[in-house]
Amino acid sequence: MSDCTWSFARVGAWSLLFSCAHDTAGHAAHTSASSDQTSLALSISQIATTVLGVVLGMWVLLSPWMIYGSWLHWLSWRYRNSGPRRPAQPLPLPHVTVQLPVFNEENVIARLLNSVGKLDWPAELLQIQLLDDSTDRTPEIAAPIIDRLRATGQTIAHIRRTDRQGYKAGALSSALPSATGEFILILDADFVPESNLLRQLMPWFVDPRIAFAQGRWGHLAPPVSLIERTAGYWIDRHLEIEQVARSRSGQFFNFNGSGGVWRRSAIDDAGGWSADTITEDLDISLRAWQRGWKFIFDFDAVVPAEIPSNAASLRIQQRRWARGAFQVARLAIPQLASEPLRDRITISLQLTGYLAPILFLALALTSGLVAWARLYHPSLGFYAGDLPMLGFFLPIVSQVLRQAHKAGLRRAWLEFEAVALGIALVPLAVKAGYEGLRTFGGVFERTPKSTRAAGQLPGIVFVEFTLGLLCIANAVWAMVLGAPWIAPLPILAGAGLLAFAWRTVWP
Repeated sequence: MSDCTWSFARVGAWSLLFSCAHDTAGHAAHTSASSDQTSLALSISQIATTVLGVVLGMWVLLSPWMIYGSWLHWLSWRYRNSGPRRPAQPLPLPHVTVQLPVFNEENVIARLLNSVGKLDWPAELLQIQLLDDSTDRTPEIAAPIIDRLRATGQTIAHIRRTDRQGYKAGALSSALPSATGEFILILDADFVPESNLLRQLMPWFVDPRIAFAQGRWGHLAPPVSLIERTAGYWIDRHLEIEQVARSRSGQFFNFNGSGGVWRRSAIDDAGGWSADTITEDLDISLRAWQRGWKFIFDFDAVVPAEIPSNAASLRIQQRRWARGAFQVARLAIPQLASEPLRDRITISLQLTGYLAPILFLALALTSGLVAWARLYHPSLGFYAGDLPMLGFFLPIVSQVLRQAHKAGLRRAWLEFEAVALGIALVPLAVKAGYEGLRTFGGVFERTPKSTRAAGQLPGIVFVEFTLGLLCIANAVWAMVLGAPWIAPLPILAGAGLLAFAWRTVWP
């Protein structure tokens, strides 16, 4: 082979070698890119699966409260016409003490004393105790009214304490030794009892097993503002659905703190009023129930009362109730081990009810992610997003139809407002619940009556505004991704948070 031929051969060989190397490198690069794309697709798919799995887990955690709430709705409908019949009042009539725990109630103290002075009960069998821990003008306003009531033959004591030790529970407990009645009617400052209240509640105590007879709270005036409508509707739902369902189906239900009569011996047997929690009514109810006492909820004995008139007042009320509920749960749930299974479950769900809105808000804040993730896993998305959302709205629609049939569309619309503002209370409930789980007792903040709550703008308002905007963004994103049926929950949550925050800033 000539040098020229050899040279061409060498050039051809090198060319072939470079060509093969180039093809191999190109194939390797293409394979690597495909592998990266496949790996990325797998990673995104895994993220979507994780999102749907976490959301499905939250729905599973939430399901006991959803099922329990639906069950209570059904029970209230089932027992709507089968309440216990009020017995006749035997003679002779028993002696009754009326306890009025108040703190700085100068706006309503006159109304309270005047209404109590009109109670239809023999004066010689009625003792009134004004338990006054006030530091404002309440004692000065009360004094001449007390003198006038005494002049009409009423037995009334104005009991003042130099400190607020134990707050409401402390006031009730400290006055009990001087109470002369076999039965104790308790009325908060914002209640205006009808003159026949004792005639309605006292006949129940012909049964010696009855510890208390609770009246149904009414409203002194028709609710007008968003806050009044919602707060009033929450109270109505609690009494007309939850208390009716629990009392008539043999479940535990609690004294509501006011508008009811206690048997004195039942208070003593349950261990008396305790300041370990700031919901002393719920606490003593559980202790009395565990001692075997029975309770009565008299739906027809209506006790009119004020409702929070603005967002600041509602915050104070709900913060106290949430914190107290978690305190009682911390105390009571471990002690339920010996109770029947149904009671352990229902009481635990009742005491931890503030956890449900927390989960609803978490689901609202992740609804946009669910809409995105279901694009990758439609089947799992159906079980994690579509089906639970249907389960969430069915009870709401059922209640809307029930209210529309009962009281018209305007009343039915309140169900949406109630759900929206219920979720809006979550940031407040989280903070209060954390405090309740860490500490017992604490300051009993009264709900302001007939006036706007004073004080600085709470910093949590900015959290509520931010969470509200995030919920609305999730709703928009879900609709953009073609999942509009996921949007109603974040819309309700966002609207509630923004409205509640706005009403706090601009009452």
